[in-house]
Amino acid sequence: MTVSVPRRIVVPTPARSVPRAALRPLPATTTRWLLRAAFALPYVTVALLTVGAATTPQLAATGNQATLDRATAALDGGVVQAIGQLYPLLSGVLLRFLPFGVHGAAVLGGVAAGVFLQVLAQAMLRRGVRMRKVVVFTVALGANPLYAFVALNDLQAFLGIALFAVALTDMVRFSSYGDTQAGFRAGLSLMLSTLLDPMGLVYVVVAAVTVPLLEVARQGQHGLRRANTMVLVFPSVAVLGSVAVLDLLVLRDPFAALRRTVSLDTQRLAVLDHLFTSFDGLLLGAMVLAGCLLALLVHRPGAIAIVFALFAGILAGYAIGLIPAATAGNTFVTMLAVAVAILPRATTRTTSMLITVLAALQIPLAWAAAFQREVVLEWMHVLVAAVAS
Repeated sequence: MTVSVPRRIVVPTPARSVPRAALRPLPATTTRWLLRAAFALPYVTVALLTVGAATTPQLAATGNQATLDRATAALDGGVVQAIGQLYPLLSGVLLRFLPFGVHGAAVLGGVAAGVFLQVLAQAMLRRGVRMRKVVVFTVALGANPLYAFVALNDLQAFLGIALFAVALTDMVRFSSYGDTQAGFRAGLSLMLSTLLDPMGLVYVVVAAVTVPLLEVARQGQHGLRRANTMVLVFPSVAVLGSVAVLDLLVLRDPFAALRRTVSLDTQRLAVLDHLFTSFDGLLLGAMVLAGCLLALLVHRPGAIAIVFALFAGILAGYAIGLIPAATAGNTFVTMLAVAVAILPRATTRTTSMLITVLAALQIPLAWAAAFQREVVLEWMHVLVAAVAS
């Protein structure tokens, strides 16, 4: 008689997952839209004040006017010429056919500014961030001239920044909490940013570089970080590939649109060189330092890579012509919007207090930076003259 001893079956243990943080429920739809309208009202009012107001040569070269001129020249020259000149496509078509030209774009930017503020405040509240911090961050971002200037004078840049901030919110949830739906939303948001703003190319690169550095929900799975990166960048790569194929078929040059968008200007390089030796450069450095401190306070050291990559990308985008010359505030708005988008709930009272203080410090920094920008000062003088008259 033989006795068989059963072998022990080794069952592979599943990959360890980080429990997903519960989100607070959304408020009623009517409440959300009323808040968005309330947030948008001041910006729309400012946009309407600029209608018929006197302008200056510098204000005539802001982002909205530059996009409208480019789109008008491209679309009026025929479809073939537009294919090679009109990049990004959506913002050019939008500015070309939007009623009232740059004034219509300013009003639309004011509406977008209010909606974006409400979306960020709502995202913070849903993650359990205390109301006082939500208020301070919302005021720091929305109640300064730089935010209003970008929203009302450079619609394509503002929409690109907003979509990038929303994409980062979903990117963190996708990578750190395993929320697949959030990953798809992040990829689509990045894709839309490439169709609306030339800086969308930089935002996609920043996302591709930083997402492998974030903490992943499922530890031990081979190739997970590469897969996360592919989910995020695939829609944007597909769109850029489609544009390249269209340019190749029509113009025999796959990079025709990009050649007219990207250009290296020595004058821009001189501006950047001067920036790092001026008080304005110190203010930008303070914003970068604040972003790094915030990442350390919320125990997300990987976010420091996002801060530095984003800052370097914005400077590089300005150097190669992706940002109009007569612009200001893009760096501040982008950095603070990204910080708000990925801000988690504080774990201790001390951390919460330090984060609130850090957010409050952004308010004087933003106003000080605004008074260092000549184009912003001209814009504020125009507004004051319009109100006085």
